[in-house]
Amino acid sequence: MTRDENIVIESRRLLYSGEPSERSIAVASLMNEELDDETIKILCSLVEDGDSGVRNAVDMTLSYNLSLQIPKYLVNYISFPRIATRNLAGDILLKIGSRAVKSILEYIDSGNDDDKKFLVDILGLIGDKKSSQYILDLMKSSRNDNVVLACIEALGSLGYDESIDTMFQYYERNELYKPTIVEALGKIGTKIALDFITLKYSEEDELTKFSIIESLGNIGNEDSFFFLISELGEAIGPIIWPIIDSIDKLKVKYNLDIPFDDKMKKAILQTVDCPDKKYRISAVRLLVVFDDEETVKTCIKIYGENLELDEIIRPKIFFQPHIFFSEFPGIVNRKGENIRSLMELLKKFSEEDNKIFGNMISNIQLRNLTDALTKCLDNPDEEVRRLSVELLFIYNQSTALLFTEKMAEDDNMWNKLKLLEILNEINLPDVNSVLIKMTTDTEEMVNEKAKSILSQKLTLNLEKKPERK
Repeated sequence: MTRDENIVIESRRLLYSGEPSERSIAVASLMNEELDDETIKILCSLVEDGDSGVRNAVDMTLSYNLSLQIPKYLVNYISFPRIATRNLAGDILLKIGSRAVKSILEYIDSGNDDDKKFLVDILGLIGDKKSSQYILDLMKSSRNDNVVLACIEALGSLGYDESIDTMFQYYERNELYKPTIVEALGKIGTKIALDFITLKYSEEDELTKFSIIESLGNIGNEDSFFFLISELGEAIGPIIWPIIDSIDKLKVKYNLDIPFDDKMKKAILQTVDCPDKKYRISAVRLLVVFDDEETVKTCIKIYGENLELDEIIRPKIFFQPHIFFSEFPGIVNRKGENIRSLMELLKKFSEEDNKIFGNMISNIQLRNLTDALTKCLDNPDEEVRRLSVELLFIYNQSTALLFTEKMAEDDNMWNKLKLLEILNEINLPDVNSVLIKMTTDTEEMVNEKAKSILSQKLTLNLEKKPERK
């Protein structure tokens, strides 16, 4: 008997252990072993194990062991009544992927309609086209709406264009099918599918229109772009969101220009405020084409909500900094949720080029900005307080020095250390009194740093003092 055979036999013995930890170790040890049918059967049965650690080990071993018989025995557990067992078996089959398709197709007729729907969903997610014809045949033969819907969705995911005629027939058969058929046709993406869903648009309800519009964004052409532009003029409510999203996709795909009119901008602004991130990103991409003050203010309002959005709108804000400087104090007064992100942006302005401040900010704006930053010294967010210290010294050092005692009382050690770092670079008499105070700080790192800086400054001043004659 070889060493590998001994490992399998010993591990199989431990699979029956009363200790979950031993069962888990035994399962994990078989991940890269060649397994016989009996061992595979035992491993598959452990998808029902009562211990989560054992089930996790089973998940890993069955998903990544290359034994060809695993799907054959595992697929039986799709019919088990316990939902957790069904889901785990399904997850593993999905991870196995194309190697599991043959076993799924051989088993699927043995299950009930719930099993069929579940397995068709898995086949759609696996994406292996060799299951396409079986799914189409099942769609035609089934009398269960949930199974039919699963088949439609899977055929769309598989891009099976031979199913298009059947989908056309089923479109008028049941209102329930329409949105899913439209989505599937959008994924298949042929010219015939595009013409069909465009033709159906005007006669459908809102839900189906949503699906048609999203599909046009995926498979539409230039005519679809102008069709959506015209529909935008009549649209009201949430249907505007997918229209904007699809216009953005087609604009990029065909390098088209959107109309620069108030109707378009209004629709874009409505979509910027919608709760769906996907639509918001598309709207912002379209919004930055406009250069007016309202556009920049909207960009400032949403800055910091999402990193992808920030990358799009940051150049727009940088291009018109005077609007940003005018808006920032009001946002602080309203205690906007994106104060921290805007302060980080304010810091980026200073990092770009200190010399441009005189051209981009007026005396009144500077005063209002300074007042806003001093208010931020009381913000509950320690990062906001730290940024306010840095920015005050960058934008208005004389005012910053008036607030150094307040800064020195911050309850965050790192904020105080940042203050010391800044004060170390300033050679003014006013600094020493704050340093003296910070030498008694309760935080050892703070008081030691303050003592070191103060000592260096005093030594430097003595060296500079002229000798008496």
